[in-house]
Amino acid sequence: MFYGLLLAGLWVTKKLKKIESSMLANEILLSSTDTIRDRGLSYGHPADNLQHTAMLLSAYLQTPIHDYQVAGIMVLVKLARTNQSAQHIDNWVDLCSYGALAGQLATEENELYV
Repeated sequence: MFYGLLLAGLWVTKKLKKIESSMLANEILLSSTDTIRDRGLSYGHPADNLQHTAMLLSAYLQTPIHDYQVAGIMVLVKLARTNQSAQHIDNWVDLCSYGALAGQLATEENELYV
């Protein structure tokens, strides 16, 4: 139930990509930047969806959850997926994207998302 609830509120939607055989670290980070930008253009500030998901999780777990914590949970989900498919580059790109968003959300003070 928890996993299904989390997936229902995801900000990042999976788009089909060709699985790369290898990527350099900077290429993964650049791809992550592109993913964040593309999702931002499509869905707006990631905090909006992550805050909504945090509200759902807070109600479900009966404990306060913040938007950056939801992004951190998604880092763990993506990390867990690497156990079954470490070569699937999207998992690493998404892991970096959620990590960056978690850091931004934990430290920003109502700044405009760019």
